[in-house]
This record gives sequence, C-alpha cells and structure tokens, in this order.
Amino acid sequence: MLRAAGVFLGLLALAASPGAAQPAPPVVEASWLDPDRSEPAGTKYQTFHSPTVNGEVSYLIYLPSGYPTSTRRYPVVYWLHGLGGNQRSGAVFVSQLSAAIQAGKCPPTIAVLVNGLRDSRYYDSFDGRRPVETVIIRDLLPHVDATYRTIARRESRAIEGYSMGGFGAARLGFKYPDLFGAVSIMAGALLDAESAASTMHAELFEKNFGGNKAYFHAGSPWVLADQNAARVRGRSLVRIGVGDQDPLYERDLTYHEMLERLGIRNDFFAVPGVAHNGRLFYEKLGAAAFTFYQKAFGSQVPHRDR
Repeated sequence: MLRAAGVFLGLLALAASPGAAQPAPPVVEASWLDPDRSEPAGTKYQTFHSPTVNGEVSYLIYLPSGYPTSTRRYPVVYWLHGLGGNQRSGAVFVSQLSAAIQAGKCPPTIAVLVNGLRDSRYYDSFDGRRPVETVIIRDLLPHVDATYRTIARRESRAIEGYSMGGFGAARLGFKYPDLFGAVSIMAGALLDAESAASTMHAELFEKNFGGNKAYFHAGSPWVLADQNAARVRGRSLVRIGVGDQDPLYERDLTYHEMLERLGIRNDFFAVPGVAHNGRLFYEKLGAAAFTFYQKAFGSQVPHRDR
C-alpha cells in the first residue's frame, strides 16, 4: 500500500532543487538560458545552439581535474534537477562526485547539469512549445560528444536525477536504452497520469500536457519500462534510491518491484533519516552514491584520442 495519498500528494511540492523543503513554485515561464549565470564550484556555465528551438540553451559542465592535461576520453553522467529547480541544483551532486573521484571511489567522469525548464517533467510539452526531451536527446547529447572528450557510446553514458529529475531519468533512460547504459533514479517522483493531474500542481499538468492524460501516460516511466523491457533487460545498470522518511518511498519501492517483475534487475536502497531533501540525501549518501558509477564505468579501458 502506498502511504496516505493526501500526504504524498501534498509533499510533491517538495520535489524541487536539492535543499530544504520549499513551497510549491509559482507557474512562471522558465528560460532556455539560465538567467543566473553563476557557476557552482567545479562547474562552468555553457551554452549551445539548439536546432530544435533555433536558439541558445544553457547547461553546466563538470570536467574532472585531469581533463585539461590529458588526451583521455571520459564517461558522462547527465544530471536532471527537480521541480522548481534548475541546472545549478546539481551543485551537491558535483561536489560529491568530485570528492569520490579524488578518493578513488569513482572513475574520472564528466557531469552535465541539464536545464529542464523548472517543471517540464522532461517531456516535450503537448503544445510543442517546450520540447525539453527533444532538446536533450537530439541536441544536447550530440553537442556534448562533439565538444568534449567523451566516450560516445551507451555503456559510457548515464542519466541520473532527483525527484522530478528521477522521474525524467527513468523515462528517458527507458525510452532511449540505446543511448544510456546506466539509469539512476533518486527519490523519483514517479507519478502516474491520475496522480499528476490531481496534485496541487494540476496547473502544471495543463501547461505541460494540455490536460491530456493519455499523452502523459504514453510517455510515463511506468509504460516505457514495460514497453522496452526487452531492450533494457540485462543491458542497463539500474538503481533506485530514496530517503526512508520520504513520502515517495512506497511509490519508488513499487516501481522497483515492477522492474523486477519485468526482469529488469535493479538495486533499491533507502537512505536512513532522510525525507524529501536532495541536499541531505546526497550528503548522507556521500561516496556510496558513486560506487554505482565505479560498477558502470570502472572496468572500462581508458580511451584516448587517435
């Protein structure tokens, strides 16, 4: 049984950037260019031209310390922020990633902090005006592989996100298993169409999906995992992590159990004493968060430019 629906729905407002609980964000139009061009420690603010929107789109890039002086190619993690957040919400992820690399607990890895327009749920909007999924898949991934020394293959590409970003990591990871070899779902706000339409963010459901439950359902991580199970099973490394006090705990556990029934093996873990707070979640998890990437990337032979 899921925990009390009222508690779950009310606390979906916490699915924001990794920090203290915040009230539900107002519905405002986000920008493809983050107006705050600040660079959290270890990151650089960058933009690229997106043919899909015929304009510039921002992101933050983390390059491991040895990148400037080596010819090595690196695996990449794409990190997706939560509801109401932005690319800077990944600062705590980058901080922990860098520490894990320095401690030898994670292979040197590039991280891309994605601009998800605050509230997109990482779909293309129903009206076509906010094609977030297409910008990420068709424009951002090729740009990163062309611009940085990446290992441009699925086995060396991962997607991770927190809260709404965990939802996005699940749906994009399972929709495009030929692009992502590792899928990391952190405190995923794994809504179905009914819960998404009836939450206190119902206005966002209208904004992003035109009130169309069938459109949301067809692209949900629940449906995509089932549809693409044969392409994911035995090929993708998958994990689901959530705080043991998080109102999303039971929903994430149910998703884990569904994946297991589909034959998609995945690691499920709970972080003790954590509710829906991304910063505390990552800080408590620490270097343990990155043994996943040691497993995903660590056995790969370093690649160098030819």
